Amino acid sequence: MDMIRRRTKLLLSAAILLIFSALFVFSAAAFRLRQREYLVIRNQESGDTYVRVPVETGDELTFGWEHSFEHIPWNEYYEIEEDGSFLLHTISVAGFGAGIPAEMDCTYRYEDGLIYMDDIESEFPQFNWINSQTALKEIGLNGRILIRGSDMPHHQKIVLCIE
Repeated sequence: MDMIRRRTKLLLSAAILLIFSALFVFSAAAFRLRQREYLVIRNQESGDTYVRVPVETGDELTFGWEHSFEHIPWNEYYEIEEDGSFLLHTISVAGFGAGIPAEMDCTYRYEDGLIYMDDIESEFPQFNWINSQTALKEIGLNGRILIRGSDMPHHQKIVLCIE
C-alpha cells in the first residue's frame, strides 16, 4: 500500500509540474505576442506622431532623398536588427558630388543608371533629422511607402525609432 501511495504522489507531482510548465510556456508566448515592436516617426518638439507601424527583425527600411545640391536620387537601405537598431547595407546614387561618399570601404556596382554601394554595414540606433519637404522624398518599409517628406512639417526636428 505504501508503494502505491508513493507512486500516486510521484505521478501527481509530475502532473502538477507538467501543468505549471505548460502554463509558463503559454504565458511567455502570449506575453511575447503582446510585446510588438513599432517603427515610430514623430516630431521631437511637439510629440506629434506621423507613423506607428508594427515591425519585425529583418524588415527593410528605406529612405529616398533628392540630393539638395546635385538634385539626384539618393536611396538608403537598412535592415531592422533584433535590438531595434538599423543596419545600413546599401546606398544608391545617380552620381557623385558634394557630400556624396565616393571612397567608402564597400562593394560598388552600377545598375539601372544608379551606383550602388553595398556591404556598408553601419549601425544606427535611431534617426534624428530636420525635415525637408523637398529633400526627403519618402520613407518605406518592405517596399511600401510609409510617409513622404511633404507629409511632415518643413524644418521640424523629426525622430524615427523602434519602440
